[in-house]
Amino acid sequence: MKPNQLLAFVAVAEQMSIRGAARTLGLSQPAVTKIVRELEREVGAPLVERSVKGVSLTPYGEAFAPRARLLLADMRRARDEIAQIRDGATGKVAVAVSTSVALTILPAAFKAYHARLPAVDVHFSEAVLPWMLARLRDGQLDLAVAHVIPGTLDAEFETIDLFPVHLAVGVRDGHPLGGAKSLRELHAAEWVLPGDGELGREVVAPLFSPIGLTAPPRVILGASVTVALGLVGHMDLVGLFVEPLVELAFRHHSIRRVAIREQLPPLHVCVVKLRSHRLTPAAQHFVECVQLAARAKAASQA
Repeated sequence: MKPNQLLAFVAVAEQMSIRGAARTLGLSQPAVTKIVRELEREVGAPLVERSVKGVSLTPYGEAFAPRARLLLADMRRARDEIAQIRDGATGKVAVAVSTSVALTILPAAFKAYHARLPAVDVHFSEAVLPWMLARLRDGQLDLAVAHVIPGTLDAEFETIDLFPVHLAVGVRDGHPLGGAKSLRELHAAEWVLPGDGELGREVVAPLFSPIGLTAPPRVILGASVTVALGLVGHMDLVGLFVEPLVELAFRHHSIRRVAIREQLPPLHVCVVKLRSHRLTPAAQHFVECVQLAARAKAASQA
């Protein structure tokens, strides 16, 4: 398989259009079609089918698309690593962080990193863990810095522990359940929780199971903590947030902490990466700067 074949196929898969893929790649439509057909002959199966309704992926194409993206990402990392060894501090790093990480240790970490490697292009995304894991799997991210429930990640992921954080339950000022003393009183309410589809329920379930509860039955799942803060601050919803956001964001959004008696399981802020992927030198430097910022934060709170 050649890089141009993978690029053409991924462009078609993302655009769901030969014309769109051709425009993205700066090629003619016949050229894109020819390259994709060459790839199909190479893998021995049809990947794309065209009809009067447009372009769609075959079952083979659906299965191959994430692997094609991962292969392209690995090629990019290989080129970056060789360039970094040869030329020094250059290359690209793609990092995703949680909202509280973005507001706490990230500024110090990136300041130190930028001083070390000013020529490296860094692309940041702010997201919740399910989104990060999907992008790590398909190679769009080099690493993530996120809150993880210990023991819940698949074996394909490797973590570097930074520090623990506690969870806080929040509701708007004047919420009818604002005086609740137990999580059981809040369980049947409508919650806002981080996640994406059914994966979100799977991720949050371990937070409730140690106290004998299932995940709340009425849940709004979302990949934005900012959206969750806004919704909880203006509606009769219950939100689950990490401790740093209590001080940083609750007052601004008119949210108050609910003093429940149960102790929710702690999360750990971790660097997360694919176990099978070796970080480039530039990405490894970023990890080191995050670790330094985390240690400085811990020392300041001691």
